[in-house]
Amino acid sequence: MKLKSLVRENNSLVPVEVEVTLLPGLPTIQFLGLPDQIIKESIHRIKSAIRQQDFDFPKAQQVFVNIRPNHLKKSSRGIELAVAAGILWETGQMPAPSLQNNFYIYGELGLMGEVFEPEDLASDFETDENTQVLTGTLSSVCCPFARRVVTELKQIPQARFHEPEMKSLKVQRPQEGLSLKFSEEHAQILSLAALGGHSLLLAGPSGSGKSTIAKTLASLMAEPRPEEILEIKKIHKDLHEGDDLWRPVINPHHSSTPLALIGGGVPPRPGEISRAHRGLLILDELLEFDGKVQEGLREPMEEGALRLSRGSRAVRFPAMAQVISTTNLCPCGDFTPGCRPQCRFSITRCKSYSQKLSGPLVDRFEILFFTEKRKRGEENLVTGHEILEDLETSRAWLREQGRGDVLNSRRPVEELEAEVDSFYFKHLMNKDLGSQRRYQATLRVARTLADLDKVEIVQGRHIDEALRITWVPFERLKRWD
Repeated sequence: MKLKSLVRENNSLVPVEVEVTLLPGLPTIQFLGLPDQIIKESIHRIKSAIRQQDFDFPKAQQVFVNIRPNHLKKSSRGIELAVAAGILWETGQMPAPSLQNNFYIYGELGLMGEVFEPEDLASDFETDENTQVLTGTLSSVCCPFARRVVTELKQIPQARFHEPEMKSLKVQRPQEGLSLKFSEEHAQILSLAALGGHSLLLAGPSGSGKSTIAKTLASLMAEPRPEEILEIKKIHKDLHEGDDLWRPVINPHHSSTPLALIGGGVPPRPGEISRAHRGLLILDELLEFDGKVQEGLREPMEEGALRLSRGSRAVRFPAMAQVISTTNLCPCGDFTPGCRPQCRFSITRCKSYSQKLSGPLVDRFEILFFTEKRKRGEENLVTGHEILEDLETSRAWLREQGRGDVLNSRRPVEELEAEVDSFYFKHLMNKDLGSQRRYQATLRVARTLADLDKVEIVQGRHIDEALRITWVPFERLKRWD
């Protein structure tokens, strides 16, 4: 007797083939295919459930259960229902149905023969709408595939059919920061980061608005597209019926370990940067994070994904997150390169503190912005609602141009070069920008500046302004004058 069930692989349930056969020997169950302790313990629940439901456990026969594929270690909370059903069908104590390819059996057994649906079935099994799963008393109301439900083992032939039901989630934009007022410089940085998806490093004195800018950015991001919503729901399985849905905002504490932020373990599990997929990862007080955590961000920031290998397992996790970091450059928090020093520490102490910020990591940020404390009576302030209104206008224009799906921060350089006026490209982009990433960042930010102006070709003013944002601050950080 061959049937299909589910086992756990990382954060998902995957199909396996369960083969049940009987051979002469002692009346017991032997699992093959590298079962873990959870599966081995199910032997006693299966035997008890079969007998308590007035069925006979095979006498003078061994039950061999092979779980394919054979070479992978397996864990499953619901394979015991599949094994019990296979024994009853193999011994003829229950009529065997014709099992289709898209029919799975997954349920937990009680000692008296009760059947329960494992809590991970509806959230962790990803399949199409034509799939059916035989399971027990429902633990979740909403499920994207059909289920056949029994409350006891003997009810398998009379299983009740339950139609698939999808969670009702409302896409709702957060309002944090939209009622605040920002200077023109802060408003420009927010607009660039929100429209282009550029990674952003905010450095400056304490109380100069770094954290406020980072948190407000989440309210200015584009509404997630349907395919992005599916990716977000796949990672954030704790969303409940009626919850508000938006792009995830993950703000880990600076004491987080590399394992917590990047992921790992055996088997490998995703970290905070994967939880921020299609959303925002805010690293407040970046220099207080462990050096290994900082360096571990380099690959996922550039690739949008990360690959972890632990033992014999290799897993690829998504990490298409926009990274926003804030930091002070001095222990007292008041030092900023190029400004009149008001720091009570020596320049040597300041340099020593900021040296925890490695050059290769800084180079991954497309925008570096030095914040300054707002002066009283400052004019030309812009509210968050006004910034959002301008952004929505630019996004509508981008959709008309057929460029509404890919952020500029993820566009290849070759495409961006073709959209720059040739005269300005030749005369403004010929300077040594320090690295290929600075060149790339300048092109991308210039493209976003043009998008804010709603023009198809990047002009000289856009390149000149982009250099002020993507090159000058990085040079200023190096000089320490």
